[in-house]
Amino acid sequence: MKILKRLGGIFTHNLWMKLLALILAVAIWVIVAQITNPASTVTFSNIKVTLLNADILESEGKIYQVLDGSDTCKVTIKAPESIIRSFNASDISAVADLSKVTAQGTVPIVYSLDRAESIVGDHDELLVSVEDKVTKYVNITYWTNGSVGENCVLGKVNLDRNRLEISGPRSEIEKVSYAMVEIDLDGAVKTISADMELFLYDSDNVKIETDNITKQTDYVTTTVTVLSTAEVSIVAYTTGTPAAGYLYLDSIDVSPSTVRIAGDTSTLMHIPYIEITDPVDITAARNNVTATYDLSNYLPAGVSYQDSEFDDNITVTAHVAKTVDKTIYISPLNISITDLPSGLTAEAYSTEDIAVKLTGLETDLNAISADSLSPAVEVSSYIQEAELKNVKAGDILTIPVKLRVSENVKAEECYVKIIIRDIV
Repeated sequence: MKILKRLGGIFTHNLWMKLLALILAVAIWVIVAQITNPASTVTFSNIKVTLLNADILESEGKIYQVLDGSDTCKVTIKAPESIIRSFNASDISAVADLSKVTAQGTVPIVYSLDRAESIVGDHDELLVSVEDKVTKYVNITYWTNGSVGENCVLGKVNLDRNRLEISGPRSEIEKVSYAMVEIDLDGAVKTISADMELFLYDSDNVKIETDNITKQTDYVTTTVTVLSTAEVSIVAYTTGTPAAGYLYLDSIDVSPSTVRIAGDTSTLMHIPYIEITDPVDITAARNNVTATYDLSNYLPAGVSYQDSEFDDNITVTAHVAKTVDKTIYISPLNISITDLPSGLTAEAYSTEDIAVKLTGLETDLNAISADSLSPAVEVSSYIQEAELKNVKAGDILTIPVKLRVSENVKAEECYVKIIIRDIV
């Protein structure tokens, strides 16, 4: 008992002085610690906020968008200098729980860092916009920039899909009117095939620039056919014979007479003209005969028009005119005797004029005279054609007379008698 009282007296004797000494010791320790390892601050920028429970919003058919870059912050840390030197930006935790989003679109940001005396961010709330997530389909179209090369024409443009699925916030999806591929022709002379980027446009044809819309695909396979061109003539024919007293003038007009066509170079090389295989029927015609054709029915396979607005229709006119008759008399003495057999000569056997009946257009017949007919006979050719043998001096031959007339004038066949003579 005495021992306990003695010990108690030791602790309680001058108690206030002992407490004062303890306080002074602690104070001195703090002062020494502050001097040898003082507190310091450091600031880290571009700290990304980790978002939690985004899947909860997605399960509710919602989609969020971080506003004003509020998921990036600047953080100031206070800690003893000996510790603060070891901190890195990756050690800092900044977390926002999206399940706690408020009606005003704010989410508290919680900052933490082990061994830090304090950690303070430049803002304490994440700003978000939360909307219904919607999906819709838009049509895909294309637009061409520039032009194809010389003597080429743009053919068909094929896209491997014509609709695109997009999803995102309702307010942004509702602005999208269509998707478009931009094709740069840049003097192309052959077919182009490539994966081309899709862009979204609103109803005012303004491109929509946003990262908040998800496209089913960002590219579409596009094939742009580039065709060569050539100008070819159109050829037509007639069938039948005009009425008696009328003449087909061997003249046919096609309007248009040529057309520019487009196709592969190898195809166009083998198309010198386009042939109308259905002839114009001039049977019993007394006037010009005109027929209309759909040229597309006669285009070779793999060929189209260079001018896509050409209406296919062409007209073909066969010229028929009324004829008149005219008789011209020629003297046998004025007929040239040519192509004589070797060692022989010949002369007209009779001097009586020969009647030549001509049929044709009056204007053509008026220009014809006996001299302009240039009548002539070819003796050796006739002997060969008639298969005559042993022609000799004294023989009399009746030979057809050749006359020079235009293609629109018909001459009835006429003959002249000649007598063969020896060359003296």
